[in-house]
Amino acid sequence: MILREMIEFVKQHHPGMGEKEIIILLNEAMDDFSSDTRISEGSFTFNTAVDQRYYPLSDDILEIKEINYDSSTSGGKRIPRLIGIPDERDIG
Repeated sequence: MILREMIEFVKQHHPGMGEKEIIILLNEAMDDFSSDTRISEGSFTFNTAVDQRYYPLSDDILEIKEINYDSSTSGGKRIPRLIGIPDERDIG
């Protein structure tokens, strides 16, 4: 079904809705579907700094499946998932 067909279908059941509103709601529905079914995947990269544990992440990130670290000295390694309480805590 193409966008035009979806808009016409929605207008049959909700004749008072405008086309822009329908498109916005259809896009939200697709985002929800993708999130709920985990159909969309992607990867993100960012630079790290010494002694910095927390980093801001994009709002586009819904779930983190794995973390890989790559530096010129390490050649790349997978960071294992933390289970339990960390040995070191950030205070302040």
